[in-house]
Amino acid sequence: MLYFTRTELANTYGVSVSTAKNWVKEAREGKVKLDLIENGKYTYVAHTPGNIAALEKLAGERKKYRPHGSNEVVKPRPEFYEQYSQAQIYDIVTNLEHYRELPRQYNYFDGGARRWDEYTQNLASQDTLNMVTATQQLLGTAQNYLDVLLSKYKRVNVVDIGVGNAVPVRALISHLLESGKLGRYVALDISQEMLNIAEANIKEWFGDKVAFEGHEHDITREHYTNLLAEDYIQDEHDEVVNLVLLLGGTLYNLRDPDIGYRTIHESMGVRDILIHTQGLDSRASRRYFSFTNLDAEPSRPVLPPIHGFAVDILNIAPSFYELEIGYDEESRQRFERIRFESPLTIEFEFVNIGTRRVSFEKGDSILIWRFWQQTFPEVVDQFERNGFHVLGAMQTDNREHVLTISQIKQN
Repeated sequence: MLYFTRTELANTYGVSVSTAKNWVKEAREGKVKLDLIENGKYTYVAHTPGNIAALEKLAGERKKYRPHGSNEVVKPRPEFYEQYSQAQIYDIVTNLEHYRELPRQYNYFDGGARRWDEYTQNLASQDTLNMVTATQQLLGTAQNYLDVLLSKYKRVNVVDIGVGNAVPVRALISHLLESGKLGRYVALDISQEMLNIAEANIKEWFGDKVAFEGHEHDITREHYTNLLAEDYIQDEHDEVVNLVLLLGGTLYNLRDPDIGYRTIHESMGVRDILIHTQGLDSRASRRYFSFTNLDAEPSRPVLPPIHGFAVDILNIAPSFYELEIGYDEESRQRFERIRFESPLTIEFEFVNIGTRRVSFEKGDSILIWRFWQQTFPEVVDQFERNGFHVLGAMQTDNREHVLTISQIKQN
């Protein structure tokens, strides 16, 4: 039988995790009528029509009796409406309302892109293995195998999904240039600022040898097939292959990574090759938060710069919330969230539509960042169930980072 985890209850019904835990506790004590499921050492709320009706009633009653007198109302800063499109603003509002989540990709705009660039440049300069250096090492190790796969083609187009600042792929592009195989370099990112940084880096490293093609693109919603259509139409299309890069575990920040994988699958041709890297689950990685600076003020940690842009532009001041960072064993995700210390309402303005308000109670939280923890077999399984065939895979010697090479399955 299907069931809700406490995190899913909190996100679905707009309450805090502590409230969701209290509902389970009251159900066990017979104070609330909910059907429960025991699974190992955990107790869950069954996903049944009766429970859904009861949960909606509980959530409604909680909002009904909220003390409105102390509710602070804030409005996003003017630049919020300059940075994001109406569709993106609607997406932000919807995620805040229904999932109590601020999608990660909206931190890469404007100053958020510069912060990310500085952060990853710092990672790249380190001698230890991290998200950037592990990706560079794994790409170098896989180069000989890639050369074999690409040997039958005269030209290789590189499609870099979530390009960031392009630092991890510098050596790969250089190798393809030297071998005379590099065709187009197509960079996809939701943020134009991020694309601008990547383009500046490509020009600095390669001059006019690489023609940078940057496209604002949300891989969770849009196929990229149209960007490569002309290569399939030309007579020599059999001599061209697309090398698709998905590096750093980009999709594992999403609520449902499968959505991104399905979009990529539907955009790829039968010959195309997908290279993917991500961090793996381990005891050490569950405690790894390289972006934090908790030593600055241990008594009250603040949002790290690379995660704070979207919160700041929403005009949610640090005085409104407490930062929580940790690992959720139940959902198997590392997380970073802000929990409100008093009721707060964010008031949004939509052109030709009007005002939309999203309200939070004291104790409610917003998820700012997540990373789903997966073992190596789980990574392979995710590709297989989304229609990919894994040709090869390798891990770093500490077994905390993985690279996979895949193609789409053919019927």
